Amino acid sequence: MSFLRLIQYHIKMSLVAIWCALATIAFYLASFPFNHHKSLSWAFAKTLNFGVRIALRVRITVLGRENMIPGPAVIIMNHQSNFDPLLQGPVFPKNTVIIAKKELRKIPLWGRLLDATNNIMVDRKAKGKNGSSIDLAVERLRADDCYIWIFPEGTRSQGRKMAHFKQGAFKMAIRAQVPIIPMVSKPLEDVLDVPKKVAKGGGHEIKILEPIQTTGMTEGDVETLLQRCEEIYQQHLSSYWGIRPEDVFAES
Repeated sequence: MSFLRLIQYHIKMSLVAIWCALATIAFYLASFPFNHHKSLSWAFAKTLNFGVRIALRVRITVLGRENMIPGPAVIIMNHQSNFDPLLQGPVFPKNTVIIAKKELRKIPLWGRLLDATNNIMVDRKAKGKNGSSIDLAVERLRADDCYIWIFPEGTRSQGRKMAHFKQGAFKMAIRAQVPIIPMVSKPLEDVLDVPKKVAKGGGHEIKILEPIQTTGMTEGDVETLLQRCEEIYQQHLSSYWGIRPEDVFAES
């Protein structure tokens, strides 16, 4: 790796960190007059994305916007890096919530923002008291016509392969009888490769795929729905990576 490229990488990462800190402070302050406003999380995602794209010199192309239907719906997307959410602003719809651990409320600034942007805060140590994350998400989907945004792998895959999907997203979609909207994010390694400390920028692509209806499905269809979605991601990611579809998922 050239010394100049390494310097460029650290400069870009510093700019990203500064922008994210400034945006977080600004929206922390805005969360008081606009507490629980449905557009607050959307505006935050757009603001983060604006500065990060400029700092990293990334151009984002969104394909399939015609597939974006009104809520309620469950949005799923592949997740490889901590930087993924920073580049998802162009496809982050209004009135979108995520499911987060209640412990995150203790983080300065972020804790307040998580609450103020209508996210579902779950106490994983007290499942029987306040209901599971799936129950709370289903209740919100039925009451608020919102989108629930989920990374079905459950965490970052942190590698050049995906982790197999967990059942949570598919259970809540079926219980609420709402569609699943699959979104495929092209792997970031071409524009930002953190392990190799390379931030060359360029074009990044996000696809919004056709919604999958769950009307009439039951709990017995969860695994079939999950496998159907995995196959969709296998096809798209294998094309990006230039590998066989069966090689997309990492070994368990």
